[in-house]
Amino acid sequence: MHTLPAVKDHGITVVIGLSDNTPILELIVRLALLYPVRVIVGGNRFDAYQLARIVRRHTVHIDQILGRIEQARPFTCFQVLKLLEETQPTTPLVAIDLLATFYDENISDAESTRLVNVAIAHLKRAGKQAPILVAIRPSATTTTRSGLAMLVQHIADQIYVYESSTKTVQPPLF
Repeated sequence: MHTLPAVKDHGITVVIGLSDNTPILELIVRLALLYPVRVIVGGNRFDAYQLARIVRRHTVHIDQILGRIEQARPFTCFQVLKLLEETQPTTPLVAIDLLATFYDENISDAESTRLVNVAIAHLKRAGKQAPILVAIRPSATTTTRSGLAMLVQHIADQIYVYESSTKTVQPPLF
């Protein structure tokens, strides 16, 4: 299992290619022990039960800490932008699978790029005063939008790239 280092008191940390969200959930808990935290789940991959178990390992005040975690699951990139816009500049933010909604095939490539740039502006604003963690998984199917991940990487103060250590190999049938 991977672990994430502590994020700075402000600035943007980008994590790329982390297949298991456990280290991100650990980081959310560490932040929630100190402040209210906003969590945006772009790819709808969030295990609230696992989060509660992690909180239980850190404190007996489970309800209090879980109450500090505001979680949102936007289904469109427009909802992501609205959530980023509404985020207070002093609130730590964790965005899991941020780009997932920007890969929507119903939005043109040019519009998707424009909207990611709007999201980046919101992240930069928030990152001036609070810690921001952005976890992204580059799209394996949308090669025309592979540049979206690079746009997010360019604003990062810290970048952590995780590569899968195991390759999937199909065994022969005969």
